[in-house]
Amino acid sequence: MVHNLSSEKLRQLLSSIDKLYDAACAPEKWPVFLAAASDLFECQGCQIGHHDLSNHSLSFSRLHGYEWDEDHYRRYDELMPSDPRVPHFAANPFKAVHCRMHVSDEELHNSRVYQEVLSPGCVEYSLGVNLMEGKRSLSYFIALRNKSQLPFNERDCALLDELIPHLNRAILLQRDVGTIDFERNIAADTLDNLAIGLIIVDRFAQVRFSNATGRDVLDAKDGLAAAEGRLRAPGDREGVLKRAINKAIHQAQIGGNTSGEAVSIPSLEKSEPMSVFVSPLYGQHLKSGWVHLREPLAILIVRELDKTHATRQEVLGCMYGLTRSQARLANLIASGLSLQQAAEEAGITEASARQYLKAVFDKMDVSRQSELVTKALSLPVPIRAVHPQKPLHPLS
Repeated sequence: MVHNLSSEKLRQLLSSIDKLYDAACAPEKWPVFLAAASDLFECQGCQIGHHDLSNHSLSFSRLHGYEWDEDHYRRYDELMPSDPRVPHFAANPFKAVHCRMHVSDEELHNSRVYQEVLSPGCVEYSLGVNLMEGKRSLSYFIALRNKSQLPFNERDCALLDELIPHLNRAILLQRDVGTIDFERNIAADTLDNLAIGLIIVDRFAQVRFSNATGRDVLDAKDGLAAAEGRLRAPGDREGVLKRAINKAIHQAQIGGNTSGEAVSIPSLEKSEPMSVFVSPLYGQHLKSGWVHLREPLAILIVRELDKTHATRQEVLGCMYGLTRSQARLANLIASGLSLQQAAEEAGITEASARQYLKAVFDKMDVSRQSELVTKALSLPVPIRAVHPQKPLHPLS
């Protein structure tokens, strides 16, 4: 977590993260998250957007704090290529950037986009991040302040850096939750690569699905476990967790916009507890084609509070479209293991490792292990991309 945060600001950050995952499970709750994010960054408003380059029906944009009409949006679209902020946002994907890091007041104020769109629309300062997934999608988050507010600074960037991995995970969760195969317990590679656990249960707390990280959590039996397929927690936490699940199931049955609930689960081996956010999951899966699932479900998003940033394996999977097995092998090799050692660590044969490595080479556009290592180690944590792509579209 960001150092020197006040207890109130830390509470706001954690609450915003919970609201973010709640929105990922129920898209109508995005305004709730954006309102919380506006308070967190002490700004007039925030926007989040996702542009799926392969399936435009999955694209969305949500804005809080501004009421621009269609003509105002259209004028910005026309002038956006000349916006002096855009090249700097585009050149620093997966990194928090504020507009005055690279653009002077004079340069911005002399631009047509400022004079005709931003200033009349009450936008003076911007803080944002581009999130991208290879050639498949582009997402962004941006916080905006007006002239009466202070400029964003490095401390604001550090705060946004804490949110970036969760923004990325939440958008991928919303996009790919409908791809889950309940009968075979298979999810899209993106969900299996996430460094958060996803566990879906029914009203009896029976586990219906878990992604790879969720299965790791349950197998470790360090806080959460599954006994005869039913979710269990230690001591009085089990009752608290079941009440949260029942609340989510009830909400799914009656509809409405009640927030999910965060439950802290103590670890037997670690000093920091795991945070479990329980949210309803209903309606979304029917729209996504899970027609055989007519019952309301609850989804648990499990994260360990001492692991807030993305792992290199998660970043590799996201950036290059690697499967979980491929990303794990690439990460092990980047950590200094030979192919034979990496295969042993991953629990696969050396022949299988060679097949995975060939696929990794193709996806990462490298031809040697040394090139793979160099490319993998160039990915900073939290998530940073290595190839600038389509620019950010603030307020588009």
